[in-house]
Amino acid sequence: MSVKTQKIRQTKTLLPREALREVDRRVAIRESAALVLGSPSITQANAANAVNAVDQPVGVLDRTLPARVTARAVLASEFSAVREGIAIAANDQLEIAVRLGGVHRARRGLKRLQALRDLLQSGFVQGRNRAQVSIRRAKESLAEARQRDALASLLEELCALRGQPLTTPPVGSSQSSHLAPSAPSIAQALDATMLAERSMCLCSGASLDWHELTAQFSSTWRAARVLALRPWLGLGETDLHDARKKFQRIADQMAVMEGCITAQRYSARRRLRTAAENLGRARDLALLADKIEGTTAEGRALAKRALALRAKAVRRAREQSRLALNETPSSMLRAMRRRIARR
Repeated sequence: MSVKTQKIRQTKTLLPREALREVDRRVAIRESAALVLGSPSITQANAANAVNAVDQPVGVLDRTLPARVTARAVLASEFSAVREGIAIAANDQLEIAVRLGGVHRARRGLKRLQALRDLLQSGFVQGRNRAQVSIRRAKESLAEARQRDALASLLEELCALRGQPLTTPPVGSSQSSHLAPSAPSIAQALDATMLAERSMCLCSGASLDWHELTAQFSSTWRAARVLALRPWLGLGETDLHDARKKFQRIADQMAVMEGCITAQRYSARRRLRTAAENLGRARDLALLADKIEGTTAEGRALAKRALALRAKAVRRAREQSRLALNETPSSMLRAMRRRIARR
């Protein structure tokens, strides 16, 4: 078996022992994470705590306040969390596990900011497109470290399922591997984040109210619902990636508008997150299957296993998204406006 890895449009084929080393690095990183969480070091412990619960919003819109006022506070909190994640990723004094956690924290925060950009777009018409480009650029700058980490994890999983756990540390292995985020990518992400923050500034005269905000949420719900309810047979990677983004977007919008949604309806968010996570897993498995060299029997077996797991993840995503989005957009809109009116 050999595995081909891609790094910025440059592809090379790894020897089997090098593929094993990729997995062994992953094991070493997990072991270092356990040490970090039990370490008395304040710096390490604070950084480790900062990357926990990254899927939860750091701010929630307060329906008892004017939309513009509460939205400004939420935006400030989210941008602060993204900068903190980038700072953790940039700190080479921290363990690699914690730095990768900082990358994940920053990328999740950027995705929530994308959801906020769509939700609050009437408040910054002039900077809307610039914010979209800047957030995408920041995410792309951090994407390489995340993808290498995810593919190494999946390779370990596939080999373990084949009865080959691959847990023997190679001689001379080091935690300072290529999994660490690079300094240029960190700098690019920070610059793009700062530009996005300036573009998404809600001035005192910005046109934004709860009526427009709920209408925009309803529009996002409708788009995600169309994708969930359509036939999935024969959908390609581009279609599934689009569905994943839509499910993530509406889930993040639900999180920030939790106070405007009843508990029963809010339970749909968990299903949407599950659907999005499964589509992300399916995408990574398809990418890994494409990188596994198929000239050997073992390589073909691993690729086949990866594609089988991908199909299972897609089925799970379809099931969960349809359960989550069974309510009509108009019904969601009416319920939210009634709840806001009772403030």
